[in-house]
Amino acid sequence: MANSLMNTGISGLNAAQNMLNVISNNISNAHTKGYNRQQQVLSQANGTQHSFGFVGNGVAVSSVNRAFNHFVVGQLRQSQSQNGAIKTYYNELSKVDNLLAENDNSVSSQLNNLFASLNKLASNAGDASTKQTVISDLTSLTSQFNKTEKNLKNQIANINTELNTNVDKVNAYVQQIAELNQKISKLQTVDGGNEPNALLDQRDQLVNDLSEIIGITVTEQNGQYNLSLENGLNLVQGSCANILTVQPSADDPALNTIIYTHPSGATQELTSQNITSGSLNGLLTFRDGPLTESRNQLGLIALNLAERFNEVHMSGVDIHGNQGEKLFDYNKPSCITNTKNQGNATAKIEFTSVTEVKASDYKIEFDGNNWVVTRLSDHKQITPQIEEGKLIFDGLSIEINGNAMAGDSFMIKPVADIASSLQLLVKDVNKLATGINDDENGAGDNRNVAKLLAIQNEKLVNGTTTLKSAYTTLVSYIGSKTQTAKISAQSTKNITQQIYEQNQSISGVNIEEEYISMQVYMQYYQANAKVIDAATTLFDTILGLTK
Repeated sequence: MANSLMNTGISGLNAAQNMLNVISNNISNAHTKGYNRQQQVLSQANGTQHSFGFVGNGVAVSSVNRAFNHFVVGQLRQSQSQNGAIKTYYNELSKVDNLLAENDNSVSSQLNNLFASLNKLASNAGDASTKQTVISDLTSLTSQFNKTEKNLKNQIANINTELNTNVDKVNAYVQQIAELNQKISKLQTVDGGNEPNALLDQRDQLVNDLSEIIGITVTEQNGQYNLSLENGLNLVQGSCANILTVQPSADDPALNTIIYTHPSGATQELTSQNITSGSLNGLLTFRDGPLTESRNQLGLIALNLAERFNEVHMSGVDIHGNQGEKLFDYNKPSCITNTKNQGNATAKIEFTSVTEVKASDYKIEFDGNNWVVTRLSDHKQITPQIEEGKLIFDGLSIEINGNAMAGDSFMIKPVADIASSLQLLVKDVNKLATGINDDENGAGDNRNVAKLLAIQNEKLVNGTTTLKSAYTTLVSYIGSKTQTAKISAQSTKNITQQIYEQNQSISGVNIEEEYISMQVYMQYYQANAKVIDAATTLFDTILGLTK
């Protein structure tokens, strides 16, 4: 009897000690990132049968489990991934908004200054100081176009770097998760299915960190996590990790792209359509959307400005009666040959009508019989006119020479580099063509200045918008996008915080609650110690009877 009582007391003492260890571990890790509160599960030990019935043999420790809710954690990961995407998108977009915002140095202000000085020159075409002001304003406007577009191009370079950095993190995470899958599986097998809680916490934290960078789907199979992208491409399968790479895009080597390698060895470029959330989605969505749109809109304004000013200036004469020269020069439309092309075809692009040119890049692809043209700003497939073997569309003429193979393609960028390449050619005040060459003293009059001044009210961009209005529209477009992104970023942040707090209420450590539990189990420990004392007293009494 005393022996049975002793064993029962010891079982309670062990349970109390184990529970105090668990509580102590919870308190120690109260501020450890990714730690899930642990709980000891107790069960009644099997009883001993007697003639009068079963007598209990104390308590047994069944397991030590994590306080973990898969559903809530899944919601948290999804929300973190969406928050990572919109936060990154908003941060990048804010830079463009600040860059384009109207201020004393903006393109809009420089246009105002130029037309103001032309207005003064119209009143006194022979005044050398006013002419110099016009040249200075033209120089400042050109410089502002250059600086603005170069800053936009610098963002592309920064995004290329960010893609590399983030993909390196993704690869590190998926490799560690695959390794933990293997360790967890082995330990569960060796330890009879008991959970290695510390390793499970590590793995879950890595998955959480990964979800902020790239949108993933998590499935559990035999205790192992399998991770895949939203479109089903595997990143982790058991103990195997699929590593992503970053390479220059085949369409445009100036842009880095993320490459997924299939088990067969075939590669696939991942876009924002494949990576639907996470900071990588934010970077790709921004680069392929507002950033590209801003470059093209700015380039289209610069193109129309340069062409119209050239046209009017060349129609006049300077103070010496010489024909006006081109005011501006800029790069021709660019054509990028896809690095995977099998044929030897080349493409030559020219402007046919500047007012018909769109703020867009284009992809032209050979289907084996014809060239298919896709306007990338609206992803609309357009049917070009064919004139003397040339493709004519949207104010462009494309002449293709050589032999193309099915699948060969070109990336056409009509206006992307116009603003950064814009140059002012006339810097001598005496070469400003202020007059018109006719019988009315053209060399010294101001009639051509009046024509230059009238450009401010001409609907040049797409034949519907003035230069100033086009820039204002661009600023408004970016401002609206930025404001919408700001609201979305705050909303997703709040939602993520709410789900995080819900998860913490389940899995987080409350030190006050743990302290109360510790007091309870200390009393439990002391009570079981009293049981052992009683068993010892009984045992000593029995021994005393034998003397």
